[in-house]
Amino acid sequence: MTDSSFSDDAQAASSPAQSVSDAGHQPSRRWLIVGGVVIVAALLVGGGTWLATRGSGDESGQDAPTVPSAFAGYTEAKPSDTEWTEIGSDSINTDIAKGRVNLTYRAPGGKALIIRAQYWPNATLKPVTPGEELRSIYNSTIDQRRVKTYSAGAVGGKIRCADITIGAVEFTTCGWHNNTTDVALAPMLNHREIVSAEAPAYLRTFINALKLAPSK
Repeated sequence: MTDSSFSDDAQAASSPAQSVSDAGHQPSRRWLIVGGVVIVAALLVGGGTWLATRGSGDESGQDAPTVPSAFAGYTEAKPSDTEWTEIGSDSINTDIAKGRVNLTYRAPGGKALIIRAQYWPNATLKPVTPGEELRSIYNSTIDQRRVKTYSAGAVGGKIRCADITIGAVEFTTCGWHNNTTDVALAPMLNHREIVSAEAPAYLRTFINALKLAPSK
């Protein structure tokens, strides 16, 4: 991925990391079709080990973040106008209070952004560590040596991105999380994932447009 305005913040990941599923959250599997190739992706909570649930008696859950209807020249598409059906998703949810959301945002010229986000009101996501595994927008594994890190802006934390290939399709995938919310993004053009130097900027704008509860 060509460095963009984030180049001063970008740095290669220091070392590959192994992911271990959280014992309290069993991974589910979903068939995905990307570029005509079927893959099976394990849908792990956060794609790694950084989810720690609070005690069952903890009632300190926060209000769910509010998803923006538009940002950076992109407008949220209606649930029926989604890119997720074309990649094999069988459950389209756009209400983050009900669980993981699969969002589509569109801009003129056939441009689109697909975004996956999830909110855990009674959990604490640990801060990103140098060796933490980044998984793709489709929860597939990534060679951590390809990952670059960028500033997330006012919301804090770090955005991490990588150019990956699934089947014959090469594209950019980015991810970010704070203590309760996990977000991943990939850009598209004419219904196909693409490599884009602007992907980290789009994700930074999106997460800063979310109405997030303050980190505890």
